Formats: sequence, C-alpha cells, structure tokens
Amino acid sequence: MPNFLESPSKAKNVLESQVELETEFKKFAEEWRIETGMLSLVTQKSMHQAYQRIIGMGQPVIPLILRDLEQKPDHWFWALRAITGDNPVKPEQRGRMRQMAQAWIEWGKEHSYEW
Repeated sequence: MPNFLESPSKAKNVLESQVELETEFKKFAEEWRIETGMLSLVTQKSMHQAYQRIIGMGQPVIPLILRDLEQKPDHWFWALRAITGDNPVKPEQRGRMRQMAQAWIEWGKEHSYEW
C-alpha cells in the first residue's frame, strides 16, 4: 500500500534539488562571464572550467540555459550541443547570435522544455 505521507517529502526534495541546480548554474554562469568577458574566441570561452561544469550538469540544466539565452543571448551554443547532441542552427544563422539563440529557443519549445 502506498504511503501518501511520503509525497510531500518527495515533492520538497525535488524542489530543493531544482533550487540547488539553479543556484549552482547561476554561480558557474556568473563566474564564466566574469572570467571570460574579455575573451573573443568562443573555444576559449567554452573551455573555461565553469562552463565545463555547467555542461557536466547535463540534461537538467537545459531549461536554465534556454531561459538565460532568451533573456540575453550569449555563447551557450557549444554547451547545448554538447548536452543534447543536437544542433538546430542553420548554416546561414551561424555567427548571428540572436538568430542562433532563437533557433535553440525554438528547439527547446519543440522538445517540450519549460523555463
């Protein structure tokens, strides 16, 4: 017989995990931006330790990246491609930050991500 008293506890744990995930993401994203703001090469930005830590967070971080991308387009494309194995950016959109961001935002909606 299921124990219905466990449900609020499990929901609380899920919420706490989500809050922790978002806190970690924000911490690493800020560190990445501060320490790579003056770099012009995307490969250098993408190899930064904080950026790599975000990639290591895996699938659960995708909505957070998409939300960040929607609010202020930034170089999240490498991370999204590494995590998802996908690339919705068309050849003619490459190098156009807003168009690339929009392609990923549309991809996220098509794949039922909410942020």
